Amino acid sequence: MKRRIRSRKIESEHKSYINYLHKHRSMKCAIEELLLKKQADNILIQLFRYTFVGGTAALVDFGSFAVFTIYFLIDYRLAVFFSFTLGTLTNFFLCNAFVFDRKSLPIWVACIRHYLSSSGGLATNEIVLIFLVEVVHFNHLLIAKIIATVSAFIVNFLLIKFYAFNSKIKIVAKIGGNKI
Repeated sequence: MKRRIRSRKIESEHKSYINYLHKHRSMKCAIEELLLKKQADNILIQLFRYTFVGGTAALVDFGSFAVFTIYFLIDYRLAVFFSFTLGTLTNFFLCNAFVFDRKSLPIWVACIRHYLSSSGGLATNEIVLIFLVEVVHFNHLLIAKIIATVSAFIVNFLLIKFYAFNSKIKIVAKIGGNKI
């Protein structure tokens, strides 16, 4: 009798363990799909991935901004341009790899569109930063940069999603016979 109860208990624990593994394997697969699966069409998945891509690009942007202003003593208005350019290049390559599908767009067209789209983010970044520093007289330059970067994040995502990686949009400008 005790053997049978013990056997059922072990069998029950084994089933619980199998269910536990199955549940966590499903969660792991869902997380992997959200983060690592090739480009997705779902805007929420794209936004989720873009948050990580944008975060990485923001670290490049923020880090280079700090280096330019603190170590090279470059004026913040010029440093923000250089740092944003480096962050945008990082953003393009990561977006191309993990977030958006270029479909039939040549990579150079997507890259040019990405930089054109990012100019809206750059303008947002510059305007917010200058407004905070020169109009509001906000004394914490790096915190002002964070606020400006968050503002640019929103503008960038929308422009990049709906223009840079959108193969349906044809723009009049031509470079080398190809529409951008």
